[in-house]
Amino acid sequence: MATQNNHTPAFQNILVPLDGSMLAEEAIPLAADIARNTGGTLILLHVVLPSSCVPIQPLESLEIVRKLEAVAMDNASVYMQRVITAEHLDTLKVQTETQVGGAPKTIIDFAQTHQVDLIVMRSHGETGFKRWFLGSVAQQVLRHSPVPVLVVREKYTSIKHPMHSPRILVALDGTNFAESAIIPAARLCAALAQPGQGAIHLMTAVRRNGWLNGEDKATVEQMDQTARADARSYLNNLEQRFSQGDLANLHIHVTTSVVAYTDILEIVKRIIEESNCIGDVPGYSGCDFIAMATHKQHGFQQMLLGSYTEDVFDATRQPLLIVHTSGPQEKVLESHRNITADRIPAQ
Repeated sequence: MATQNNHTPAFQNILVPLDGSMLAEEAIPLAADIARNTGGTLILLHVVLPSSCVPIQPLESLEIVRKLEAVAMDNASVYMQRVITAEHLDTLKVQTETQVGGAPKTIIDFAQTHQVDLIVMRSHGETGFKRWFLGSVAQQVLRHSPVPVLVVREKYTSIKHPMHSPRILVALDGTNFAESAIIPAARLCAALAQPGQGAIHLMTAVRRNGWLNGEDKATVEQMDQTARADARSYLNNLEQRFSQGDLANLHIHVTTSVVAYTDILEIVKRIIEESNCIGDVPGYSGCDFIAMATHKQHGFQQMLLGSYTEDVFDATRQPLLIVHTSGPQEKVLESHRNITADRIPAQ
């Protein structure tokens, strides 16, 4: 494992929320890999829904309710021990917790009060219009979690092949807001890779200016070239953080790419294409994870404005590392104003 300094600490408290289903348990192998490589503690949190402690007959005594709750907690403890045995977690530092409550709030409150620095959980896969009304626990947690959330979209297979180096794509748009995903992505990469073998791919998108009216072809081409050159310079500056800046001690290999789009609806497609290795970087063989920042929005505003992060969440099958930030979306690159001004605001 790569040595990490105080500026880039390893994930030490890794929370896996469980609901008693085999689907939720599919997040455990990935979380266990991270804990194994960082020496961290794997925390398994089983949330018992209040409905399981409600008596069949109404107006039962408080004593009956407490007995039902005690039975539910005992069953949860038996379940947690079975999970530890089935997942072969006996060589790790494992902490088990059982709490009664609503799943999203219980998970978020636990993360805040127990110094959790990463949540790893399985998504149940609700998408589109259904999601807005029914929601999913993963969706609610990623929107409100105070710590990074790593969402597993499909059953995770541990990365063990000696010829394969884990690679994480970080999608950027030229703002400090989007860059907040870089450090957690670097930590995750270092946690999963052998020393010096991890890889990060930084990508950003620039708008093609062919749609402009009143400009001759040569002027438009020059504008496009300038925008791409500015974007490459921007990514090169970020790349320096890994070679001689605050992330150099992680010894992570970095590649970059600038992709072009004509319509904002293409941006999510470009991110997915890059993650699947449709690019022009020599030796670039696709990504195992995608990392993005997300911004808190609520209710109908979120439904109208949408979110690139949530659109990627729907579209990709790779695990998605989502970093929540509530800071301002400061523009740091002139050529990206076409993106941040015309894009659907991030959530």
